[in-house]
Amino acid sequence: MKSRKNRRDLNDIKDNWLSRLSLKKMTTLLVLLSVLASLIASAILLDNYVLEREHRAVKNKIANVARMVAKDIRVINKVEDSPADPTIQDYANEVMDATGVSFVVVLDNNLIRKSHPDESVIGGTFSNVKDASKSLNGSEHYSRHIGILGEGTRFFTPIWNEEGEQIGIVCVGYVQQTINDELWNARKNLYIGLGCGLLVGIIGALYLARYLKKVLLGLEPKQIVAHMKEKEIIIDSVNEAIIAVSPERKVLLENVNFNNLLNKTEAASHAIHDGYLSEKIFSLIFDNVFETEKPIANRVMVINHFEFIVNVQLVYIDKNIYGAVATLYDQSELQHLIRELSGTEQYIDSLRAQNHKFMNQLHTILGLIELEKYADVHHFVRVLNHNYHREIGFVTDKIKSSAIAGFLLGKTSELEEQGVTLTIDEDSHFPAIKIGEMLHDLLLSMGILIDNAKEAVQNSSKKHVTLFLKYDADEGVIMIEVQDTGSGIEEHVLPKIFERGYSTKGENRGYGLDAIQSIVTHYDGLIDVQSKLGKGSSFRIEVPFKWRNEDD
Repeated sequence: MKSRKNRRDLNDIKDNWLSRLSLKKMTTLLVLLSVLASLIASAILLDNYVLEREHRAVKNKIANVARMVAKDIRVINKVEDSPADPTIQDYANEVMDATGVSFVVVLDNNLIRKSHPDESVIGGTFSNVKDASKSLNGSEHYSRHIGILGEGTRFFTPIWNEEGEQIGIVCVGYVQQTINDELWNARKNLYIGLGCGLLVGIIGALYLARYLKKVLLGLEPKQIVAHMKEKEIIIDSVNEAIIAVSPERKVLLENVNFNNLLNKTEAASHAIHDGYLSEKIFSLIFDNVFETEKPIANRVMVINHFEFIVNVQLVYIDKNIYGAVATLYDQSELQHLIRELSGTEQYIDSLRAQNHKFMNQLHTILGLIELEKYADVHHFVRVLNHNYHREIGFVTDKIKSSAIAGFLLGKTSELEEQGVTLTIDEDSHFPAIKIGEMLHDLLLSMGILIDNAKEAVQNSSKKHVTLFLKYDADEGVIMIEVQDTGSGIEEHVLPKIFERGYSTKGENRGYGLDAIQSIVTHYDGLIDVQSKLGKGSSFRIEVPFKWRNEDD
């Protein structure tokens, strides 16, 4: 379905008007549009900032000038004189020339002008009495009104004598034309800078277009997209599941079969989140491949009872590790069949051992009957009955699960037939709990460990195998331990015993411990091996399992 969609996408590329543009034109157009939009937005924001800054600067300037004039001793001493003293007018002109303000008007408490840029109005009443009167109570304020010199912004501040009495008012301001000239000077530099930015953007767009064309080997956008879609079609057509990730767990590539595999194992819901592979799946598939920098070949992985053959290869770019790609092949059905055959073979061996034992016992009884040793027959049958109940009673007393008890009885007879003593540890105890699908995996694990122990003691003078089996309800764990009296495992061999296909016993061996490790990993358990040369080996498995009694 996805492949057909990809083919439709390839056809849609031809109908897209952008695909008709060359890469150079498209890149130049996109960069210019981006730069132009950025410059326009910057111009609007900067223009508003400049306006606000200039208005704030104007207000601060006229306020500072007005307060300076109001504190000048010449103004304080002469403001109440009548007629107006020319000293105040001369001082006001000096301030205007030095600061660049448009006007400095000094008023007495009657709002009579003592200075003004237009000397003809000195001695007259201020043009806007209502506005100036707001400062007769000792307060300061800004205002924007039309006066003799035209529209402007002004600031009023009171004049105080040495006794702390208000004796007048100072009004300083700018006419609007002066403010407009200041704003234009500030904006002019801004517009020149934006123009230079646009020019640099055009040059950068042309250079970027040429660089991208070179980096992409001269391919046009529609060709690049077509190649990407073709790659997706090819990858999705591969039977194996493919997943590629970075060392940070970021998913670089995945095909449809990988998603189908996760759906099959019911692990899809939490496997990939926000483009990253979950830590559990990442650790399970890629293991420590990024740390060891070694690929993985034909490793068995178990996800929710499904087994897969995993191969992982590192991906390098410029001699640096860029990521890793893994291929997964579903081996669940084949492995399940192998396990079933392995279990069947064990059951057949047990039945064969029982058959031999019973046949020998029947032959003994028949011989005694033919010799008319009826008392011996009676005694032999009683001994058999006693031994049978002793063996059966011990196992069934410790192991309440009928399936496991039957399996162990069969194994005991099988090993006894081959001259090996299998002993159930006295501390063993396994209640009659329902463990569902785990039962087969536990039986398989015990069977493999017991068979390996049996082979390990074949050349020993003491052929003894001990099994410890217990379910700890408090800890919620199933414990299995198998000890043998064999020759032990050499130290350099221990790290390799769980590798698939590795064995010191010949070809076509080395799959049992690998299967156990897969089972233990699947159930989040652990396996420990202890071995001493000349004294034997011990394999211990612990598998978490929480059981709830339905009667509780």
